[in-house]
Amino acid sequence: MRERQIRYLVTGATGFIGRHLVDALLERGALVRVLARDTSRVPEGWHDRVEVAEGDVTRPGSLTSAVSGVDVVFHLAGVINLPPGSDDRYYQVNLEGTKNVFNAAMAADVLPRRFLYCSSVGVMGVLKKVPADETTPCLPTNAYERSKLEAEEWVLEEGRRQGVAVSVARPAWVYGPGDRRTFPIFSMTAKRRFVMIGKGETWIHPVFVGDLAQGILGCAQSPEAVGQRVILAGASPVRLRELARLIAETLAVKPLSIRVPVPVASAIALGCEILYKPLRKQPPIHRRRLGFFLRDQAFDISLARRCCGYDPEVFLREGIRLTVAWYRSHGWL
Repeated sequence: MRERQIRYLVTGATGFIGRHLVDALLERGALVRVLARDTSRVPEGWHDRVEVAEGDVTRPGSLTSAVSGVDVVFHLAGVINLPPGSDDRYYQVNLEGTKNVFNAAMAADVLPRRFLYCSSVGVMGVLKKVPADETTPCLPTNAYERSKLEAEEWVLEEGRRQGVAVSVARPAWVYGPGDRRTFPIFSMTAKRRFVMIGKGETWIHPVFVGDLAQGILGCAQSPEAVGQRVILAGASPVRLRELARLIAETLAVKPLSIRVPVPVASAIALGCEILYKPLRKQPPIHRRRLGFFLRDQAFDISLARRCCGYDPEVFLREGIRLTVAWYRSHGWL
């Protein structure tokens, strides 16, 4: 008798990382179902290649059809960079939403053989020493980071309690074609408006989204990754000033030599937060965003290499070239 083909469910499939993960699965000939809160955001090229289930992770009753018959769940749906005063929303989506998806999968007609939760290295908070690894204590500093860490802990514990193979992937700073979150850096650099805060000595550890998608797949397939948190970052970290230089070089522009002192930037960020709080809108600059310039992010990816066969192939220069080419081809730059 022919074995039934494995069916994969991807939540957050219409997001940046989710789209690349779905494409990677489709390249492997996989049977893919996507959960979409807004089905109009499902790429046209997927409609005859994926199953689409309409649902919302915050509404448990809407998840039944999405999890039916699913063998592997990739749970990527979440929220980040919400306006001030949105702490409850972080927990509603990132923590409670994770519980809803996991519980729905456990109640489905087919018990999934694997559940992968996509978290973030952000849960580790301020790193006191780099490179950090999975044993580094987590010191989250805001509601986003706390909600993601609590979701990690909950889903790993439930996996152990219910005998289901659960893994947690922790991506580092992700970039690549289609990314709106980091696009402003490229856009401001192209317009010669990108201003460095501080000296640019901060470590940052980029991971190209294509490499990340392969790392997530490897994590979900590895027996050694069961019950583990696995950091997925690029081949090596880089100083922020070098990242800025490479982006400017690829865009063929001269980078600005202006440097804003950290105390000045912090005061401006605090002022923007105060002004924008009554409007419940995200200010153009805020203290959390300053973390990009101020918090060292460098990681040891030995565990991912060892247990998931993870081997990032796209080095930073090439990744930036591919990203810029995509932005230009789509009229973003």
